[in-house]
Order: sequence, then C-alpha cells, then structure tokens
Amino acid sequence: MTKEEWMERLADIEQQTLELEKLIQVKVAAERRRQFFQLHVKKERIQNRLSLVEEGERFLCGKPDTPPFIGKFKPAAGSL
Repeated sequence: MTKEEWMERLADIEQQTLELEKLIQVKVAAERRRQFFQLHVKKERIQNRLSLVEEGERFLCGKPDTPPFIGKFKPAAGSL
C-alpha cells in the first residue's frame, strides 16, 4: 500500500466516522425529545387526575367552589 492509498483510506475512514457521529447525534436528540414528550404527557395525566380528585372532593364534601386559578400559583423565590 502506497502512501497515497493509505491517505485516501484514512480520509474515507474519517468521513465515515463523521457520518456515524452525526447519525448518533440525531438519534440521541430524537430519543431525548421522545423522553421529554413522555414526561410531559405523564405530568399532564397526573395534573388531570389531581384536578379530578379535587373536583370530587368539592362535590362530595360540599366545599365551596374556588376559582380554578387558586392553588396554581407558585410561591415566589425566597418567600416563606
């Protein structure tokens, strides 16, 4: 194998490596998006279930209706 053939082979290997690296990056990004979406769906399901429980509590216990936005506020940073 001559030096030129070796350099061509090395360039081919480097190109294949770069293509594989890009493919891995795309697949990892797609998997992350899928995982984040699943977490978002699970979060929404939990929030919906909690809302259902709260509605049931108000209905069964006769609690007065409170506006839906009450309880949705998060405490400010540093507040007690």
